[in-house]
Amino acid sequence: MSQPGNALPAYLSTATLSRSATESAGPALLVAAIATLGSATTASYIVASLTASAAVGGPVVGAIIDRARSPRRGFTLAMVTMAAGLAAIALALDHVPIGVVIALAVFAGLGYPALTGAWSAQLPKLIPADRVTHAYSADAATYSVAAVIAPPIATALVFFSATAPLWMPVVLLVAAMGLLRTVPLPVRGDTPHPVSLWHDLRAGLGAIVGRAGLRRTAIITTVGFAGQAAIFVSAPILAQSIGGSLGFTGVILGVFAVGGITTAAWFTRRPVKRPDRAIIVSTILSGIALAAVGLAPTAGLLLVAAFAMGATEPPLFSAMFQVRVRESPSRVQAQVFTTSASLRMTAFALATALSGWLLHWGVGVVIAVGVLMHVVSLVIGIATGPPLPPRRHWLRRP
Repeated sequence: MSQPGNALPAYLSTATLSRSATESAGPALLVAAIATLGSATTASYIVASLTASAAVGGPVVGAIIDRARSPRRGFTLAMVTMAAGLAAIALALDHVPIGVVIALAVFAGLGYPALTGAWSAQLPKLIPADRVTHAYSADAATYSVAAVIAPPIATALVFFSATAPLWMPVVLLVAAMGLLRTVPLPVRGDTPHPVSLWHDLRAGLGAIVGRAGLRRTAIITTVGFAGQAAIFVSAPILAQSIGGSLGFTGVILGVFAVGGITTAAWFTRRPVKRPDRAIIVSTILSGIALAAVGLAPTAGLLLVAAFAMGATEPPLFSAMFQVRVRESPSRVQAQVFTTSASLRMTAFALATALSGWLLHWGVGVVIAVGVLMHVVSLVIGIATGPPLPPRRHWLRRP
């Protein structure tokens, strides 16, 4: 096993680049499609194709990486797939039928799950067991850093040309491929895989459903994450009504992401020790902060609430990763990660569509439904999961 001093920096550097690519891909595709085609509706269909492909393909991608003799080849293929798909869209927009562009978006989305959930599943193979908790806190921080930096830069590139935003995730993925060579991913032996791909798919899904700890985590983080769609859909409306301009939307979402970076820095130094508790507490605080977003009477209080909501993400991510490693069989670990990520992406996409429809009744209804999703996730997750930790585990840090 590689020493943490060598493996972790290389892992985190590759993760930050590749996740900056995935975080910026959707906004870049949306802006480029609107600028080129002049239709927000058509642009949303293209972005939905990218997201849907990633959501549906996650379990299969995870199973393939679990079975691969060389995981490095699987991750390289994922990066090449996404980069090639986005580059092809940049070249094809406004020159080919929209059906071809949608097909390219579907192709590009197939590489997405490997760069999120499946990549996180590699940490226990790279880092000694006593350092994995710390490593997952740092891994969670890469999402916050990517969310703050990459999307604004990618979308701003539209001032240079209509398709320029799409080239940023492509460049990031190429850079990530170069760094991937420095990550000492283990190679599996030549022994043939004893069971079929279909068997592994069922085993991964069965682990999520059958293991109480995984089941509770999946329910809370999936349904609760869907509730977060409310702030993203509501942000433009709140920006205009409270902030005075549509441009204030970027400030709201930027402050949300800064909240994540702030707590990510804290939990990198003091990692989450009780992941089951952290998932529940983070979801409760996220729901409270979302309600505060909807009730904020001034721009200042709105930003404070957005900051607080963003701050709940890093401990939730770190705890979620820890539970997945602890509860999932090692043979299907990458698949558990990617399947769980796919469930979250699917729920978020559906909640986004629902929130857009609910805007007909006002932003307050959207926020209320988002808060309700947080509550429902906790009620169902706690009811169907293992017994809650003893009271003393909630009152002090170990």
